[in-house]
Amino acid sequence: MVRVKHRYILVQIRCNHRPESEPVSIASYALQVYLRQQIERYYGEFGIASMLRLNVIYFNAKTHLCIIQSRHGPHRFITSILPLLTLAGTDMARYRTLYVGATLQQCNKFIIKYQQRYINKTIGNYRGLVQKQKMIEEVTKMKKL
Repeated sequence: MVRVKHRYILVQIRCNHRPESEPVSIASYALQVYLRQQIERYYGEFGIASMLRLNVIYFNAKTHLCIIQSRHGPHRFITSILPLLTLAGTDMARYRTLYVGATLQQCNKFIIKYQQRYINKTIGNYRGLVQKQKMIEEVTKMKKL
C-alpha cells in the first residue's frame, strides 16, 4: 500500500486597500472555492480533478497567514497560481507563498518564528502593557478553521 502524502502551503494574504495592522476576515470555504475556480481556469479539468483534497485549515486574521492543505504533486498547481490571484473575498489582495512543508508541525514551527518576528517589529507601536499583551495574544492565537 502507498500512503497519501500531503503538502501544507503557508500563504500570506495582504489586502491592497487596507493597512497591514488591520485584520482581514475571509471565510475558508470562500477561499477554497476561489482557489478551485482559478485552478480550473489555468489548468483545466486535469487541474481541478487533481485538487480533490484541497483544504484551508488555518487562518490568522491579525498576521494574514493561511495554511492550505493539498496532496503531494498537485500542490505545485497551487503554488504556481498564488502570485496570479487578486481577490480575497471581495477585496483586492496579494498572495505570497511563505513556506511549503511536508508536515503540519513544520508549518507551525515556521509560523511561530514568523509571529515572533512580527511581534518584535510591531511591539514598539503599543504604549501600555495591557495593549502589548493583548496584541501578543491576538498574534499567537492558533485558531483552526
